[in-house]
Amino acid sequence: MKKMLLVLTLAFALQTVFAGAAGAAYFKGADKTISINTGLNLLPKLKTGDATFKLQEAVHNVLTDATGLEVDHFYFWVEIDGQKVLAVDPPRAMY
Repeated sequence: MKKMLLVLTLAFALQTVFAGAAGAAYFKGADKTISINTGLNLLPKLKTGDATFKLQEAVHNVLTDATGLEVDHFYFWVEIDGQKVLAVDPPRAMY
């Protein structure tokens, strides 16, 4: 019980401290694309790129809601034969 109270107190304190750091956003213009063309059309239309993007954006939203801290971010997109298969949010220092 003491550990849980300590964690909740720490979370509240961090939220209070970082509440003024809001205003960060996803910078679509900073996205980078890595394209691999095999010419074999190996992949069916799975839309895994969109799924990984939405998953990482959901994680950003959960962390923002929990801490009040927003981090500027962008993505590396991996394309195979013109189809986006992966979105990677690289670690980025806060500024």
